[in-house]
Amino acid sequence: MLGRRIDRAALPLLAAAALYPFFLNAWRSIPLACAATFACVMLIRRLLGRPRRGLNRTAARTELLRIAALPDAEAADVLRELIEARYPGEVFALFPALKHPETSLSSGDVLAAWKANRGAARLVIAATCPCEPRAACYARQLADPEVAVVDSRLLLRLLGRRASPVTEPRAVPLRRRLAGWFAFAASRPIQPRNLLLAAVMLAVYRLNGNPMYLFAALPLLLQLAAALRHRRFRRTLFDR
Repeated sequence: MLGRRIDRAALPLLAAAALYPFFLNAWRSIPLACAATFACVMLIRRLLGRPRRGLNRTAARTELLRIAALPDAEAADVLRELIEARYPGEVFALFPALKHPETSLSSGDVLAAWKANRGAARLVIAATCPCEPRAACYARQLADPEVAVVDSRLLLRLLGRRASPVTEPRAVPLRRRLAGWFAFAASRPIQPRNLLLAAVMLAVYRLNGNPMYLFAALPLLLQLAAALRHRRFRRTLFDR
């Protein structure tokens, strides 16, 4: 809340400081530049003060991941509520394709959902991941039942219209966030040229003392440390 108040106070001032010279150089008139700057600042203040309707992108992604982790029946109820709120009056069978948002819905997933709902007139595949282009084309070719795919891109937009998530997302501890970053860094292969580049930058830093070379080498060294840590045997199975 304090950060938002600071933004609302600082951004109009920064905008005024940037817009006034622009309008003054464009029109060569102090009154016109003052009037235009004042109008722009008022517009910016109004936009900043306008309450947001629905979830932001980060909250929507968190909610989508939470839905993907729900049991099938509970997730189907939540997804149906989202879709029916946007398309009221539609009658359809729903197949929840609960996958991680970083994966994708394939043509095989579409075929499996279609087979599981034979006898329905219309089928909606609600996927918590993006749909592959080939799978989307294949879904439009199916009949008995007709198939419509609502993937994560549309679900994120639908979640953005929601006033608040069903449950407040729990804050992820810093230790787990760091562990996730190290796991991501360790999954990337170690390139010999990156190690050579880090060694060269450290050598240049040693020679001229410019800290920019040290900061540039740190990400490569951290990736190497994460990869080496990932390769060793853990003390316990769930050792982070």
